[in-house]
Amino acid sequence: MAPTVSVILPVYNQEPYLAETIESVLAQSFTDFELLILDDGSKDGSADIIRRYAARDPRIRAFFGPNAGRCEATNKLLAQAVGTWCALLDADDVMLPERLARQVAFHEENPEVDATSCHCYYINHKGDTLGTQRYPFVKNVAECRKAAATGEFIQCAMTGLMVSREVLEQTGGLRSKFWPCDDFELFNRLIAEGYVLVIMQEALMKYRIHESAITVRNPFHTFDMIGYTMHCLTARRAQEPEITFEEFMAIRQAEPWLTRFNRKRFNYSQIFFRNAGFSMMSKNYLNFLWQASTATALSPGYMLLKVRNLARA
Repeated sequence: MAPTVSVILPVYNQEPYLAETIESVLAQSFTDFELLILDDGSKDGSADIIRRYAARDPRIRAFFGPNAGRCEATNKLLAQAVGTWCALLDADDVMLPERLARQVAFHEENPEVDATSCHCYYINHKGDTLGTQRYPFVKNVAECRKAAATGEFIQCAMTGLMVSREVLEQTGGLRSKFWPCDDFELFNRLIAEGYVLVIMQEALMKYRIHESAITVRNPFHTFDMIGYTMHCLTARRAQEPEITFEEFMAIRQAEPWLTRFNRKRFNYSQIFFRNAGFSMMSKNYLNFLWQASTATALSPGYMLLKVRNLARA
């Protein structure tokens, strides 16, 4: 009999954290799952860790291949999945023991919901808890349908996503042209195509923050990709063709210098605000003060909006 949940875990160079991630899956109170792991051409010891665990637990199905990126690795695992639900997971994050049980129970109680995500605890490279990542929106079916009807963009935790395997297959999985914003594109593609995504208002994951993440190493490319992804999503809603990333960047470069300057100023404000939040959670209050002050000076309106959102959360 097929398992209820297929846990999908693509891995690339996560040797320091991978064992803890796998252990957190094996320790789930809900046990009717398969764990699909693909080593995506890692250059460290990740493949050896995967082999060791796969030899110990028959629920683990391990695959190995050359590096193709997160999107392709995830889609390859999706093609192997047999569970009713797919639970996505990043290889440096940690499931809380009740994650699968809580999400499966929610879907059983709410059969009209096609996908769920959750809040996450922020942890550092040592595993210390820093704070909580909250998503206080699309809390129910009505809010999701309203977001789809108004064209609102939504964001949630990819590492906490559980989605119907059938829906994920029908919608085409992840699209590598949008990486590292492929998760953002997927969430909004799902609701645009009429599927229901609800964010459960509880923390079921630990989300690790460290400097190797692409959003930390190259934030301006991430900002450009967010803009490109939003452009393509908007074009789709208007039944217009998508353009390439290069065409999108050419459009941006042709904009007036003041528009480009203000965008850069806003992006810097976002970076300083994010770093201020991490400094606060790490109790580095001096860094928090100058980072928050710089973010406010760069974009007072953005800071006001973020403070309002934090108050809502």
